[in-house]
Amino acid sequence: MTRKSGFIIMAVLALMTIGLALDAVRVNTDNFGYFLPLKVTLHNESDFDVVSIETGIQSGSEKQVITKTVKPGAKAIIKPNFHVKGEGAVYLKYTDSRGNITETSACGYTESMSGRTSITIDNDGVLENEQKCY
Repeated sequence: MTRKSGFIIMAVLALMTIGLALDAVRVNTDNFGYFLPLKVTLHNESDFDVVSIETGIQSGSEKQVITKTVKPGAKAIIKPNFHVKGEGAVYLKYTDSRGNITETSACGYTESMSGRTSITIDNDGVLENEQKCY
């Protein structure tokens, strides 16, 4: 093998390694959401309007109430602005147009109020609750 061929093979291997590393970052980019301020997305897949959304710290006094209407098929993005000292959890409580109140955990564990949560609701309550928070 000539020296020139060795450099070409090394360059190709380096490019392949860089490509694999970039692909791994692209696939796992959602992990970077852990470091962003907490964002809760509520997807309304029910037949009823959501008329009130409350978020707060479980076992605490801080809460935030949003009274905007979320129509069926729409979504709402909530960015709670709380300060947690040590470990904590965030709840989400919503009221639909029938007056039904449902409460669920929006972030079961947090130290820094960061990450992403996606909550999908239907007529029976919470259909899906995907939490990626820290």
